[in-house]
Amino acid sequence: MARKSTAVSTFSPPPLPDKLFFSIREVSELCGVEPHVLRYWEGEFHTIKPVKRSGNRRFYRKKDVEAILYIRHLLYDLNFTIRGARKVLMSGNVEQVLEQPDARASLRQVREELAAALQLLDS
Repeated sequence: MARKSTAVSTFSPPPLPDKLFFSIREVSELCGVEPHVLRYWEGEFHTIKPVKRSGNRRFYRKKDVEAILYIRHLLYDLNFTIRGARKVLMSGNVEQVLEQPDARASLRQVREELAAALQLLDS
């Protein structure tokens, strides 16, 4: 867990060109993500809100591109799930999300304790 925490705290987006708007193709190339993935992420992460112009063409602001880079970092570099990355973005505190106990691990531990108690009762 400490490795993830360190990797998150040191994330800084690369310098972006000094532009007001970026096309979906430009964002795709800057972030290393296919355009269909960007369109999917728009529905999953409400921090990405591109401006839609004529013909439903998307134009992303600099803050959208930075959000996409951060989401990409969470998903691809730190192996978060979509749900986990959404939780990080909503809470704003990556360390808190990383330190939450894993529900499966907790359930396994409870199951093992119950099995041990059952063995004690049977003997």
